[in-house]
Amino acid sequence: MNDYRPVHRLTPLLRLWTLVLALIAVAVVNLNASTLASLGTFLRGDGSLLPILLAVGAFALLCAAVWLLSGAWWRAEGYRLTEEEVSLKRGVLSRQERSARYDRIQAVDVVESVIARIFRVAAVRIETAGGSNSVIEISYLDKRVATALREEVLGHVRGEATAQPEQQSTTVVEEIPIARSLGAVALNIGAVASTVVMLALAVPLGIAAAVPLIVGLGPAIWRIVDNSWRFTARLTEDGSALDVTYGLADRRRQTIPLHRIHGVSIRQPVLWRLTGWWMLKVSIAGYGSGNDKESGTTTLLPVGDRETAMRLAALIGPLTRAELEEFARPEGHTAPDFTSPRRARWVSPVDLSQQSTTLLPGVAVCHLGRFSRRVSIIETPHIQELTLKRGPLQHLLSLCTVTFDLISGPVSMGGADLDTRDGQQLLDALRQRRLPAYTSSHDHSVDEPGPPAA
Repeated sequence: MNDYRPVHRLTPLLRLWTLVLALIAVAVVNLNASTLASLGTFLRGDGSLLPILLAVGAFALLCAAVWLLSGAWWRAEGYRLTEEEVSLKRGVLSRQERSARYDRIQAVDVVESVIARIFRVAAVRIETAGGSNSVIEISYLDKRVATALREEVLGHVRGEATAQPEQQSTTVVEEIPIARSLGAVALNIGAVASTVVMLALAVPLGIAAAVPLIVGLGPAIWRIVDNSWRFTARLTEDGSALDVTYGLADRRRQTIPLHRIHGVSIRQPVLWRLTGWWMLKVSIAGYGSGNDKESGTTTLLPVGDRETAMRLAALIGPLTRAELEEFARPEGHTAPDFTSPRRARWVSPVDLSQQSTTLLPGVAVCHLGRFSRRVSIIETPHIQELTLKRGPLQHLLSLCTVTFDLISGPVSMGGADLDTRDGQQLLDALRQRRLPAYTSSHDHSVDEPGPPAA
């Protein structure tokens, strides 16, 4: 047991404060007109300070009690690294020990929550291949210790006997200016529409009528700001991964191996056309949809200019910069192989002329969107399945849609509203794609091409 390393002594107290902040957040989300009125009365000085003083005193006593009584639990918690795995143990009355083999580790991130940043500590989040309960979080550690532990674990994952000093990296996305992050929110179509509705409700009915809309809109706006706040991306020295750093409340450093990126999508929301901004999203094996903040971001460019988006897409995707300009311009298709016929205007009147699929050797490119533009790129071996669909109206018009079934993530692709003969031709062409071969059940990287898909 002596080879276990201790976590920071403040860990029990920080967990308590994190719980308190979570409860406060729940209370804010459930605000109603009566609560706002009571709060306004207090701020005007009409209420007594005694309840507040009692609450502060009780919280201080609770913190002191946690500090005094948590020594046994703190001593029972620790982590260790062996030649084969990293382990975490905790618990006094109920003992728990979890471990992760190095060959199963998919990501090692350093996460700094709001409370952790105040005390200059951080958590190390180790994500492994598996189900929903496949994460080991070592919290909390001194920030320098957490960074060193991350490098040590990554060294074992790479097969190095000892931890190597942090590699030099090349910046591929410069730190996003705060003004641009706020501008991205201001030009979000949902935020603009909600603001108009809020004003329409607040003027005749009062601010209380707009509170539910404010509460509902808040998390979406916060997610945009938090994920783009001082965002930077750097390519590691060996060129095998991207290190991204971002976050306003929870500052996070995340490493994304390039071989786990299965799809790339460059997008431009309609209002961003005024500024020439673009975003770049990817689907990453093991990360899911990207809506779960705990699993890390799948957005590698939250908001940036076209040059940055194209340069990044060429770095992480299967096409060179010249090929992107020739076949995958984000403004729209240039040399498509499959497009929607004119009769498809009855099922897709807006996007008809912008829907297309282009096939290149080992790569598929899909364009979509007249107002909010999008181009998506994937290596065909990463297409898991193909589905040909025909809705009732499509059946009447002799149309079909070929859907590419991909790993869970923000990138979705397919040939939309194609002539049935074109759809069958696209389906037959992609059925000849070569599937990836894996060296073992633990290796998630593509080594050599396998046989053609059935």
